[in-house]
Amino acid sequence: MTKIIQALTGYLKGNVTLGTVAVFMAAGLYILAIDCADLKNKGLKKELAAARIIGVLYIFGSAIVFIISRYIL
Repeated sequence: MTKIIQALTGYLKGNVTLGTVAVFMAAGLYILAIDCADLKNKGLKKELAAARIIGVLYIFGSAIVFIISRYIL
């Protein structure tokens, strides 16, 4: 089990770069800005709520994973 955790932390350290985080943040902003406006115009309330949650998770989740991979691991 410890070898799996070590392999996972090594993978995160090597593959979570600032560029990767920027792409995920841009995707989150796109979801919040473009998709949410489109869903609101179409009157899809449940999908709008899901899109807002996903957009916020993309933005904050990518920042948290970056901080963890750079400064904690």
